[in-house]
Amino acid sequence: MILQFLFVGGDKEPWMREFEAEYEKKVSRFYKTEIVRMKPSKDDRALGDVKRKSESKLFLDRLKPNDYVVVFDERGENFTSIQFSKKMERWLAAGRARIVFCVGGAFGFDEEMRSRADQVVSLSSFVLNHHLAQAVVLEQVYRAISIQKNLPYHNEG
Repeated sequence: MILQFLFVGGDKEPWMREFEAEYEKKVSRFYKTEIVRMKPSKDDRALGDVKRKSESKLFLDRLKPNDYVVVFDERGENFTSIQFSKKMERWLAAGRARIVFCVGGAFGFDEEMRSRADQVVSLSSFVLNHHLAQAVVLEQVYRAISIQKNLPYHNEG
């Protein structure tokens, strides 16, 4: 089983590189882990739909037919950490070779990418900066694993 994280941008932020390295190390104790960073579209910010479509294509081009795809999008389903952990347990048991966690760029994903997803998850009612969303996804995946493995990390209540 491979847990792959597909992210747009974020590699220029020193705090993000440190955070990513720490959580990649934690997650890789349990599953083969890959973090793939893609360059953001160079389209002008005023062309949000064009930017969204071109960045979504970067993701779609990297996905394999048998991947279990989790897209993080503000219009997705909300879960507590415990609920997310239980969902992830089911995804892991589904027998697919990879679970791919996708965090788009500043303009998010287009409808084609959301349609390709097996699960669309909202991280918050707030709209988050895509760098922060990447950090939250890494931390929540590790938290889900720690809940499943009964590690002393998650404190409920």
